[in-house]
Amino acid sequence: MLCLAASALLFAGCSSGYEPGDYYRHDGVKGIVIQTDDEGNARLLLSIDEVSHVDSDSALQWIASLGDTAWKLPTKEQMAVARKYRSAINITLRNKNLPTFLTDHTFYWTSTPCSESHVYACGPDGIRCYFKTNSSPYYRARAVRKLETR
Repeated sequence: MLCLAASALLFAGCSSGYEPGDYYRHDGVKGIVIQTDDEGNARLLLSIDEVSHVDSDSALQWIASLGDTAWKLPTKEQMAVARKYRSAINITLRNKNLPTFLTDHTFYWTSTPCSESHVYACGPDGIRCYFKTNSSPYYRARAVRKLETR
């Protein structure tokens, strides 16, 4: 979180000032910021945890197993936002000794279908349609969570 060191902010506290890639931890929720509003408030988080070697259905089951219905499998559009900030995301993940995102030949499932048997997945080179049943070690899932305006 970026906070200016102005004396007024030191007394008032700093509740905003996030940028994509920042680590977020508040009220028991942890993640990486991938989208903010105009005031710098975090609006969309990428989970710090992931699961690998999953097909599309198993990715959905893993997210359901998190026990918090606010976490969802990202849409194609949300994954495009995360992909845009992957360098900043990976700096934060490395600093926390957590698995990096969209490196090598990894693909992350989205919740957006592109046919009855295919779902969009995001890889280092972009977002494309893949068979829902792909489950090699390269197919993974991370969740996203929208944060409400306070």
